Amino acid sequence: MTRTALLSLLATSLLAQAPNPAFRTWTSTDGRKVEATLLATDGTSVSIKLRDGKVFSLPLDRLSAEDQAFAKAQISTAAPGAVSSSTASAEKTWPRGVALDEPPEPKTITEDAAKKEFVYRSEHYEFRCDSKLGGNVVREFSRIFESTWLLNCKLPLDLKPKPEPLREFFVCQLYTNKEDYLREGGIEGSAGIYMSAKKSIQVPLSSLGVKMVGSRVSLEKSGDDDNATLIHEITHQMMNHWLGKIRTWYAEGSAECVEMLEYQRGRFSLVGLKNRLQNYLQRMGSDGKNFTMLDPQELFTIDFRAWAAALGGTGRQATQNYASACLATYYFYYLDGAGDAANMIAYLRAIEDSRDDAVEEAAFQKHLIRGRSMDQLKDDMKKAFRKEGVSLSFEAMGKNGAVSNAQ
Repeated sequence: MTRTALLSLLATSLLAQAPNPAFRTWTSTDGRKVEATLLATDGTSVSIKLRDGKVFSLPLDRLSAEDQAFAKAQISTAAPGAVSSSTASAEKTWPRGVALDEPPEPKTITEDAAKKEFVYRSEHYEFRCDSKLGGNVVREFSRIFESTWLLNCKLPLDLKPKPEPLREFFVCQLYTNKEDYLREGGIEGSAGIYMSAKKSIQVPLSSLGVKMVGSRVSLEKSGDDDNATLIHEITHQMMNHWLGKIRTWYAEGSAECVEMLEYQRGRFSLVGLKNRLQNYLQRMGSDGKNFTMLDPQELFTIDFRAWAAALGGTGRQATQNYASACLATYYFYYLDGAGDAANMIAYLRAIEDSRDDAVEEAAFQKHLIRGRSMDQLKDDMKKAFRKEGVSLSFEAMGKNGAVSNAQ
């Protein structure tokens, strides 16, 4: 619901039911009132539930001073029935695997064939489609959503995934027709996209292992290629609050590095990474043991426009870009320094509370480059990947057009 609609609701929905200890009267800054119970607050916005069960969020500064004070005093608590906003704690070291304790229990929120509106929820995710999803699809997608959420919480990178501002859930929009996906902002040549402006993942069903059975979407198969797109885009969304701080190569490489992990029905394994890496490179068109990567200088300076242009191209440049980003991220996660991602973690901590490009550049140079020239870095990467059974070579500059010479 929009902010305007919610303020209108505050104007008209003062309920006359008997007082409930969990409910209180909330007043907007222009004097409109509504009875609701507080579900959660992060100090800048609140989530409230009306007596009819509807849940809404709005900025804290649109409430009276008294309500703001009340909400801020409740930051460490949430009313019974609140949607979980907690995150699992990050591990101190790379886990061998991450798995859900038990299968999710998704709920059907809306199934309206006339409006082509079908909405389902798991604990942290709301996924919407213009066709009805079969029960097996809802259960499998819930497993993928929740396990990918858990993995990104548990990694020692300490990413702290959280829904976009004023969202109670992460949201995914699924499209029956590829044309609708493209019309709503999908990029030609892409299998899915995370759109921060819409606070949502956008994915056409053709990218997933499903098929239409009459008017219902049913699970056809479930393998690495079928799950990869969804896992990739979910990881982008888990990092939504980082996307204004990190470079394009790392935004894509971090999602690729999660996508390449072994996934089976709610369980990710980080064992046997060498084999997973070689399998990934085979999927990207190499023999798995030899790969020609973008020059790191070009990779580190490529922007989103150039990245999107390659996606819309007719050659294999997009594939090389994604694989190069994955390899660079893999290197900084598992091979650089002591192989414990300490340098990448230090980089993330340095930029976590900043949106200053100069701060990001300084952190990048200090923690990831560490005084190395690009030639020295390439030598270090070659040596490191040789131990992984992969022989690296590097392209000449300019595969994606003109690039910056800044280091």
